[in-house]
Amino acid sequence: MLSSKVRVGLDIGSHSIKAVVVEKSGNRFKVVHRAVRPLWGGGNVFDPDGPKRGQIVPQLMDLFASFKMAPKRLKNIRSLIAGSQVAAKEIIAVPLEDREMASAMLLEARKHIPLDGSDTQVDYQVLGEHHEESDKVRVLLVASSKKQFEGHLQTLKEIEVRPTVVDIEPLAYTNSYLAFNDLPDEGLVVLVDIGCRKTSITLMGRKDRFFTREVPVGGQAFTDELIKNYGLSWEEAEKVKAEQGLKPDLPKADSESGELRLASKSTIDRFGEEVNRTLRYYVKETGQSHFTKFVLVGGGAGLEDVRDYLANKFNASAEVYDPFAFMDVTAENGGGHPSQYAAAVGLAIREV
Repeated sequence: MLSSKVRVGLDIGSHSIKAVVVEKSGNRFKVVHRAVRPLWGGGNVFDPDGPKRGQIVPQLMDLFASFKMAPKRLKNIRSLIAGSQVAAKEIIAVPLEDREMASAMLLEARKHIPLDGSDTQVDYQVLGEHHEESDKVRVLLVASSKKQFEGHLQTLKEIEVRPTVVDIEPLAYTNSYLAFNDLPDEGLVVLVDIGCRKTSITLMGRKDRFFTREVPVGGQAFTDELIKNYGLSWEEAEKVKAEQGLKPDLPKADSESGELRLASKSTIDRFGEEVNRTLRYYVKETGQSHFTKFVLVGGGAGLEDVRDYLANKFNASAEVYDPFAFMDVTAENGGGHPSQYAAAVGLAIREV
């Protein structure tokens, strides 16, 4: 009989699946299982459009088998959705009764959160009173397209799972960080989630507006640059990236002889420009420009080149977040970098 205290956080990404199983004891969490399952390689050629359901389901089955758990018997599985048809925005609203607030938030989502024009799945959370307007409240509005939401549920249904919570990626890794870290009294923390196809940048402060934005540069862009510069296969480039970083000790690939070409910006410079554009937009919208530190999460967080680049470019501290540093861990190392599990941990420890 599985304990009612068992919680599963399941992060199905574009590159891999991450899962964490925790048990709560008092105010502490114990990690009893953790694992990463890659979705590419072993005969699956990387597709920039993302993995298909036929790739995801077998890996989910294998993952739960390694935990010696039957998914359909688990009563508390939390999962997340991510992508261009998922968004979050903080707005200011008049406090209302629950039913009225839910109706109002559906209308607000259509005004504030651009999706694809199709039916929208909306949720919200009241963050508290507005510090300048006492008759208003701060509300975090979250939305996804209904098509993406239902597609995610259908994937999980293939292994007989009905999740108790479906969250969005920025909130999952933010919850993970906030569970173990205090925000500064002044200024903001910049969470940088470096995924496969994109990077999510989330800004949060004790007194400041929550903001999150996706930028179209992720770990795959760094892999593509290694393939181009060094003539590597995709699997070779992934291995080099993990072991040697973005400037490996390898001979450059032959360039086209006798042809002058304009030098293109490096991927890391394009990445830096997108981060800078995000921060400048936030400053313009809010007037707040005090960014206390960068915290890296996600599969690309282990790249020292990226961490050092952000620290130097923005003259700020940059650190890699390890959620397991704050938990009791009895699980064997299931692979991957600890920062890869940030969102899965956030799901597993979230109070419903």
